[in-house]
Amino acid sequence: MEEIKTVVTHCLNFHADDVFAIAILKIIYPDLKVMRIGHQDIESQKKADIRVDVSGRYNHELGDYDHHQAGGAGKRENGIPYAAAGLIWKHYSYKIAGKEVQEYIDKKMIQYIDADDNGVDAYKSDIDIYTIAEFIAGMNPPMSEGSHEVFNKLFLECVEIVIKLLKSEIKRADLIFKSKETVRKKITETNKEYIILEENIPWREVVINESKIKFVIRYNLLEKNWGISTVTISNDSFVNRKDLPKSWGGLTNETLQEASGVKDAIFCHNKLFCAIAKSKEGAIKMVELALKDKNAED
Repeated sequence: MEEIKTVVTHCLNFHADDVFAIAILKIIYPDLKVMRIGHQDIESQKKADIRVDVSGRYNHELGDYDHHQAGGAGKRENGIPYAAAGLIWKHYSYKIAGKEVQEYIDKKMIQYIDADDNGVDAYKSDIDIYTIAEFIAGMNPPMSEGSHEVFNKLFLECVEIVIKLLKSEIKRADLIFKSKETVRKKITETNKEYIILEENIPWREVVINESKIKFVIRYNLLEKNWGISTVTISNDSFVNRKDLPKSWGGLTNETLQEASGVKDAIFCHNKLFCAIAKSKEGAIKMVELALKDKNAED
């Protein structure tokens, strides 16, 4: 592929998957222009040199590096499926690392990121876990290249990163606690196996630990659509109390609408743990169909 000048990835919530993928590309192409767009912005996708974590395709020759489509984007020999970070590392890391280093970094870091983004329980897989402690340690320069000034500079840079991280986590934790009563109220008010949240607030801890709810529907103000999330059996598991129907996995827009019978369904993850509809009514219909589906695991 020729010099890459532009890349698109999805907007709003970002994950280690897309952040690492873009970071890898920026190391190789420092002047790379990054555009974060909505999943439905097809025109912007077409204009970019490559597409990361969007487009619903994996095709290196065409510059598509997504894994949300039906069937995913393939797996490694050890069974860990590829996500965007892994796909970019697979095809571009040779530009910045030798083969041994490529394999080492893939096993030490990238596989965990890919596993996490694909809903694979990495702690039960044959891969190493890359922790925040290892991230900080990895920011140190080799002793042979360092000096007091270099170490001090990088230390302060890490401090700034952790300050931002802590502020974000503190804010997130505060929101979790403030949202608990709202979520509890929704649980007590419903006589169904799902709840509906009119705002996108933290819900997992309360729903998992204090209810038998199987699905959560919530409004996304920024995207102006309604998301559906499955509920896992515990806070540290990817196993759902009930999956979305297998026939929906990896489908979008018209194909999903045809498969589900819901006229405004627009997305279902290929791992069956989340879906999106344009309206609340559409989301409710999808959940009720999922609850009735005998083929969905529960």
